[in-house]
Amino acid sequence: MPAELFARIALYLTQTGLALLMAILFWYYLQVYRQAYLKFWLLAFLAFAGYQVAILLLYTTDLGQSRAQLPLAVLIHFACYSFALLMLLGNRLQFPVNSGQTKPWPVYRYFFIFFILSCAGVLLPFLLPALAAWQQVLESDFRFVVTGILLLMAGTGLWQSNSRGFGPKLASAVLVVWGTLYLGKALGDMLQLSSFSSLNFMFVYKSIELTLLVTLGFSLVIWLQENERSTNLKLTEKTRYLDQHDQLTGALNRDALLIKLDQLIATDNVRNLHLVMLGLDKFKNVNESVGLKQGDRILREVIRRFEQSIVKPALIARTGGDIFGLVLADVVNEKQLQYTLQHIQQLVEKPFLLDSGPVKLTTSIGLSHYPLHASSAEQLLQQANIAFHQAKRLQASWLSYQTGMEEETARLLAWESELLQAISENQFVLYYQPQLSLRTNLLEGFEVLVRWQHPQRGLLMPGEFLPLCEQLGLSQVLDLVILRNAIASIQRWQQQGVHIPLAINMSPIHFEQEGLKQELKGLLQQYAVSPEMVELEVTENTAMQDMEKGSNFALELQQMGIKVSIDDFGTGYSSLAYLRKMPIEKIKIDRSFVMDMTSNDSDMMIVKTMIKLAHGLGKRILAEGVETVEQLNLLRSLSCDAVQGYYIAKPLPETEALAFFRAYPR
Repeated sequence: MPAELFARIALYLTQTGLALLMAILFWYYLQVYRQAYLKFWLLAFLAFAGYQVAILLLYTTDLGQSRAQLPLAVLIHFACYSFALLMLLGNRLQFPVNSGQTKPWPVYRYFFIFFILSCAGVLLPFLLPALAAWQQVLESDFRFVVTGILLLMAGTGLWQSNSRGFGPKLASAVLVVWGTLYLGKALGDMLQLSSFSSLNFMFVYKSIELTLLVTLGFSLVIWLQENERSTNLKLTEKTRYLDQHDQLTGALNRDALLIKLDQLIATDNVRNLHLVMLGLDKFKNVNESVGLKQGDRILREVIRRFEQSIVKPALIARTGGDIFGLVLADVVNEKQLQYTLQHIQQLVEKPFLLDSGPVKLTTSIGLSHYPLHASSAEQLLQQANIAFHQAKRLQASWLSYQTGMEEETARLLAWESELLQAISENQFVLYYQPQLSLRTNLLEGFEVLVRWQHPQRGLLMPGEFLPLCEQLGLSQVLDLVILRNAIASIQRWQQQGVHIPLAINMSPIHFEQEGLKQELKGLLQQYAVSPEMVELEVTENTAMQDMEKGSNFALELQQMGIKVSIDDFGTGYSSLAYLRKMPIEKIKIDRSFVMDMTSNDSDMMIVKTMIKLAHGLGKRILAEGVETVEQLNLLRSLSCDAVQGYYIAKPLPETEALAFFRAYPR
């Protein structure tokens, strides 16, 4: 083999190998990050590899003298155009152009046009004898001109997008240089410059092209890493914000209120503070009558009114449900306090204009005073809370904390007696909400939800007794009761030929204490249930103090075959810490992020980022609270793995859940 031919083949094979290596690299990134632009970059490098292989086959093998000559020539054109076009389209996906009402072309139309150009450039000299003299221009120079223009468009468009970071700038520079190289090659050939046809020029030209190929690949990798790092930083900042703020209203949450109130108390110039706790009376009835979305709208409006009030509270917080906390720092006497409380009451009682009509609410208010009642934020909050519940029970407009209000404890003791009786008599019943896989459109499990069949009060929803269980320290006991009942139901279902996993909520406290693992082993053995049929959802209503111990425990559960997931991600404690340290299998996005995502760009971006983060960490993700087909379709387009919510089915009693499973297409 002549040395010149060997050198040519070596150069083309080197470029082909490097292009395939880049394609494999971007295929890996595509599996991890699941971004559409990565697919375009992957296909671009595959197209470039095909371009080089087609040139080798046409000019160095017998295929160039056979019937395959014309198809190979068309392939050279089309692969070359496709490389530049895919780079252009991939970059535009990263920085979409807002073109008003102009609808973008489908991608296949671009490829169809360039396929026609490829066929025309090769076949016209053979079909039209008058164009035979232009064969070199149409077969070679035209290809370099079109490809060069596409690469220049990709490079200049990327530069003009004002993208930050080294990666995009380097990629745009490489594309511009590459486009200029192709245009220069075409110009030199059309001017018939002798130096452009020499062997030395060919080696210089291919070496520059090889350098540009490698530089482009690495610049795109740098760009990708910068983009993902920026996304993760934004998610971290958002999660830190959510750790201190209520997601629904944007107000401080309970923990942030305590921290900032302690900071205020520690300030030397603060001598007088009032902590006001207020709740919306009968707000549960409002939720049931107008719906959860309208109820949430009321909560946001309450916070907005407080923020715009002439009272100007030093701190505004939503401490839970329909309960808010305000810190007043400018009230200096009793008369001013009375006026301030009246104004707060008027803010709440002003009608809320909803889609269904105006809704008027009343409020109950409890307050405590620093330094009269307490010297710490925790004590002030506790005493304001006692005064609030006292005001609610007595239906008083407001009450200030007084010694002796601890009768609330007596009420809690009464509830404790009833709850202990309910646990001993197994008055709790399980409901099951289906979980749908968006990958297969099949049911992949049910979440277990609890109700209390109270002898006197009837069927109680979780919100009516779970907070009491937390206050009374009975959550762990109730968790184990629910766990036993759930595993027993798995056995009953299996006996009826139904084999589907159940997801059971579990407080993080269990992951720090001994007992749950042995209890699980005993229950699985007692009811002859496989560990793969059980999934534990770590709820975030309580902070996990010993993360390392909890992580080790979760790992032991996974080794047993039991899956562990995070429930209500982003709304409770230590979400990032769980992701980083807990060996979890699945993340559940809380309904508060999903409910407005079709109309709220911020919520949609949060959900999208959570999905990207979960997939980047190799974890599955499920969205809760799906109530409309629009939410379902949007989540499917964002590559969410699974969903649950009222659009699929509401929580069902056992017999209805079994019937739903049997009726669902499989």
